[in-house]
Amino acid sequence: MSNPRTRSEFIDYCLRKLGFPVIEINVDEDQCQDRVDEALQYWQDYHFDGVEKAYLKHQITAEDIERRWLYVPDVIIGILGIFPFDNSNASVNMFDMRYQLRLNDLYDFTSVSYVPYELTMQHLRTLNLLFSGMPQIRFNRHMNRLQLDINWTSDVRVGSWVVIECYRALAPDNFSITGTISTTAGANTIVGTGTIFDQELSSGDEITLDGQLVRISAISSPNTASLNTNMANTGSGLSAIKTGVSDVWNDRFLKAYATALIKKQWGSNLKKFKGIQMPGGVSLDGQTIYDEADQEIRKLEEEMSILNVLPSDFIMG
Repeated sequence: MSNPRTRSEFIDYCLRKLGFPVIEINVDEDQCQDRVDEALQYWQDYHFDGVEKAYLKHQITAEDIERRWLYVPDVIIGILGIFPFDNSNASVNMFDMRYQLRLNDLYDFTSVSYVPYELTMQHLRTLNLLFSGMPQIRFNRHMNRLQLDINWTSDVRVGSWVVIECYRALAPDNFSITGTISTTAGANTIVGTGTIFDQELSSGDEITLDGQLVRISAISSPNTASLNTNMANTGSGLSAIKTGVSDVWNDRFLKAYATALIKKQWGSNLKKFKGIQMPGGVSLDGQTIYDEADQEIRKLEEEMSILNVLPSDFIMG
């Protein structure tokens, strides 16, 4: 199938591109899986189609204030920033300067110029940036922590909402959550034993939990997630599945890059048998296969850096 929709179809496509089944591809199944994982990781880290822009909301808890950082799931690979904590982006009341400007100076766009209004608004934004500023953040994706350089005792309180502008990696396949999932009747929290929720899930995702479609409200730890609804029954050993984006497997760059990685693995395997004569006087030339694959990988990575790289305006750590 030239348009793979699943992981197995994707691997079969890569092997066929290398010559299978006409010739034997000397790569183990586990090695193919590893190379595909590496290709996916590279694609998600650098290709603009490997991620989606998302806005995560998080309600501040007493635990957040005590530890002074917010938990971020593994699926989040970069953070652009957070929305200001003040009311600069909120609706204004009649005593606000912006309200008075619109009422008295900009009541009709057809009768007055909007230039003075725009200049005044820019001036107000500059003053707000000067005296209030934007919340400063620090983020490292490997620590799963979003550090907010704020006054945790006065700038936020329990129950406040934080909106995070970020990029999340696309999951190509349906993701079955392993381990044991437990729920309690009347509660909106699921708890996992031997389960890592945050590798593929984030707030806003929909999962099928024992046949019921529910939405994730927040991931508060690797083994704890909040739902948008209270569960009707208490249960343990439940199964959960998240639907992936199957079209990922048909991405042009991902197919070419994964094929080149598998080819390089093939060459690496055959290099161990250099100089050994096969029946009929044929010898294996793993070095040539390895060198060709290495050149293809370099060319693809150069293409990535020029044409497909992610914007550099977010914090990856």
